[in-house]
Amino acid sequence: MFNNIQIKINPSTLVRKNGPVHDDFTFNVVVLEGEYYKVFPETAREVFYLQGLTKGYDIHVTESGDGIIVNKAPIDAVKHL
Repeated sequence: MFNNIQIKINPSTLVRKNGPVHDDFTFNVVVLEGEYYKVFPETAREVFYLQGLTKGYDIHVTESGDGIIVNKAPIDAVKHL
């Protein structure tokens, strides 16, 4: 699983912030500290695995471009499969 991986150090991500009015929100850029993987899921199995991870903790939205920022531990656990 996850043959297309890039290592990212201190990646920039987007975090949604809800506004005071219903359906009002903005996105803030947050820089995560440390090493993360930028993964590009290619199969339904990879997408299904990523859907099971905790948003905002294990999985993050990239500031720009394709792919998804993921903590290293969940990917290292299944990379050999």
